[in-house]
Amino acid sequence: MRLRAKPTFIRTGAQEAPVKKRANIDKYVYIGLLIIVVILVFWRLSRVIFYATGYGQILISKLEVQPINDVRILKIYVREGQEVKQGDVLYAYAEGEGTVGPGYDYQARRDREALLRQITKVSGDKNLLAKTGSLTIPALLEELDGKNQEKAYYEKLLKQKQADLERMQKMVLLEAYLPYNTRMLEDEIEKIRYQIMKTETDISLLKLQVAVSKEKQKTELANLNNEENLMRSQLGLLWVQGGERIGHFKAPISGTVTRIYYEEKEVALKGQTIMDIYQLGEIRIKAFFEQKDVALLNINRTVTIEFPDGVKKKGVITNVYSATLPQPPEFQKRYEPVHRSVIADIMPLKYTIEPSRELYKMSVKVYVPKFSPGGRP
Repeated sequence: MRLRAKPTFIRTGAQEAPVKKRANIDKYVYIGLLIIVVILVFWRLSRVIFYATGYGQILISKLEVQPINDVRILKIYVREGQEVKQGDVLYAYAEGEGTVGPGYDYQARRDREALLRQITKVSGDKNLLAKTGSLTIPALLEELDGKNQEKAYYEKLLKQKQADLERMQKMVLLEAYLPYNTRMLEDEIEKIRYQIMKTETDISLLKLQVAVSKEKQKTELANLNNEENLMRSQLGLLWVQGGERIGHFKAPISGTVTRIYYEEKEVALKGQTIMDIYQLGEIRIKAFFEQKDVALLNINRTVTIEFPDGVKKKGVITNVYSATLPQPPEFQKRYEPVHRSVIADIMPLKYTIEPSRELYKMSVKVYVPKFSPGGRP
């Protein structure tokens, strides 16, 4: 009996791929927002817990230029943004009642003549300086050219002697010359090198003299030109109405002219501001704190200054003004706050704030650490 194996037909079903769950993006967004909110809350709480916050203004020392009498502005010698030093002439003005004695016109004529003589003298000094410079500088340049030629001659002679030395050294090797002959030539080469060094020193000194002479002549001519221009402008101002007196107002302090309120030929009344001068190098901050923070505001204590753009700088408290006693009810006015503010003067640390006109009255925040000792009460 023969058995035959027949193939079996076992059917297997296709394996189904696992279904992936979609990522819940909303959950991650919610968690991220929650983390940001928590960080912001903790950041705000840390500011409240560890720092006392005050609000301040940047102040710059300012001088308002005001006449003590009614004046008529004749000439303004400065412009807005210009740096001035103490004693510089800011403007010329005329003042008076309009009538003076008969000698006024005679005195004005004498002043004009004296000013013309000074202008003539300055012009003569300019011509003399130009003539002197035209004689001195070309002479120095001619001497410099001679020294350059001398240096070129010695350099050429040095190359020739060095070639002779190489040739003589070869002859010594061939025993055609004795060694002392090379030593003599080497001494000559050293002397030539010394002459070249000396000539180069003379050339450097001459170049320095030429540069100094040119700069000196340029500076003196510029000073004379400025003096002449000032005199000519004053000469044009000497013609005023009868009875008016001319004066020149000089800057009482050094600083920067930030704003000019009047034009030439305008009349400025007594007490009106003609221009403002700021001392940009002197910056201070007046900050206001709550009464409860008065214990933290010690003189010489370091604080943090935050500007509107987020930049932070350091400063030192220089003075504190506070009213520690409460105001009696009968003296309390309705429009005044019940809790008084504490005022602190803060000086920025040196080289931390660059002075500029844009800083004036800028609002800033001031942070004082609560748990770090510093300063004195």
